[in-house]
Amino acid sequence: MIIAVIANVTPELEKVPKIEQVISAGCAAHGILLAAHALGLGAMWRSGKYTFDPVVRKGLSLAEDDEVVAFIYLGTLGGRHKPVPQHNVADFVERWD
Repeated sequence: MIIAVIANVTPELEKVPKIEQVISAGCAAHGILLAAHALGLGAMWRSGKYTFDPVVRKGLSLAEDDEVVAFIYLGTLGGRHKPVPQHNVADFVERWD
């Protein structure tokens, strides 16, 4: 299954800038990925050239201001899986005093 995640950007919303509307859709896409993995499904976030393709945009009936944020591919797990690397949190966190 492929889920198209779209930010229905509404420029008239002065209180909510376009970037926040798009990021909110990105957060929704991330939530879908987390839920899929929690259910044991395979899930992958794709974007790329098709997010900007005029034929795809027309097929999805997008308004001019709308943004395709992601295509989420869902399915059953199969094949080889890459091991998840272990990271040291201290490499990514800095303490401010």
